[in-house]
Amino acid sequence: MSDELSTLLAPLLAPTLRHLLAPIPLTPLSRLPPSRLLTTALPHIHTIELVSPPAFAAAYAPLYTTLFHGPEREHPSLIVSRLRHAAEGKRAGLAPYRVVGLRGEGGKVLGAAQFSVLLLNDGLAVPYLQYIYTSPEHRRQDLSEVLHTLVLAVSLAEATNHINDTAHVAVPFTLFETEPPTHGADDPARQKAKTRTTIHAQSGSRALMLRRLSTPSASPSSSHTYLSAHVQPGLELNDPPLTLIWVVRPNPDPALHTEDLDVGEIGPALMAAVYRSFRDEGFLEANIALAEEMARRRGVGAEFCLMELGRVEEGMYVGID
Repeated sequence: MSDELSTLLAPLLAPTLRHLLAPIPLTPLSRLPPSRLLTTALPHIHTIELVSPPAFAAAYAPLYTTLFHGPEREHPSLIVSRLRHAAEGKRAGLAPYRVVGLRGEGGKVLGAAQFSVLLLNDGLAVPYLQYIYTSPEHRRQDLSEVLHTLVLAVSLAEATNHINDTAHVAVPFTLFETEPPTHGADDPARQKAKTRTTIHAQSGSRALMLRRLSTPSASPSSSHTYLSAHVQPGLELNDPPLTLIWVVRPNPDPALHTEDLDVGEIGPALMAAVYRSFRDEGFLEANIALAEEMARRRGVGAEFCLMELGRVEEGMYVGID
């Protein structure tokens, strides 16, 4: 099978990224066909790079800080420090952390994806996508789809390097967090959240939720209670935990048969890896411990499941602790 997307992207890849992705076929990892990307995204992209610490600080941080605000945004200095430690080989034993960036004409930053690669048992690896963004003037050009494809490819390459057994490495989906469709203080905010979840749903993404019987004595045929499995630690001292929803976006590679994955089995290990990642990245231990305990209490008597994003209601994530 030809790998048209790898051929198209090869001239755009910076040397370090080209070397990392050399053995990874890109076409199966793309939700959109190369013929479409050739006319929508690629005319705008001049370079695709693994972002270095100086490049993030000088070129990417201004766009990042413009687009993210308040409790959802890590301080750029933490990201720069993380990238510097990775470049200096000081992250041995920690989840790989990468920023993949897109540049246009004259080196202009078009967008980026910032993520950790969570390494689970049995060769499974899951990219935890913390931020993905494109500049406002370059939206609706499929740049985010290129970034999503590269997140999968880099995660597969990193997992292969760590596990050292390509035949037994799989990246079944990308994990990220988002606002539920009913989230927001007013109608415009709620409409924005609804629009965002509609876009996510178009990619096959679904909410990763907790499901338990309505009462401990209820029969298996009774209705279930659904709760968000998401509890993010506060980013700064005295910041409270934040509950939104976890979302899984399936890897489009048809060879993976992601529909057969048992999230009930994967869920606990995935959440343990998420909180381990928070510790890896230097979040405050008190904040992590509080969020992790809240998530543990929610999970008592519950199992992980997937839910259509449009079905998530306010009572599933507001006032549930």
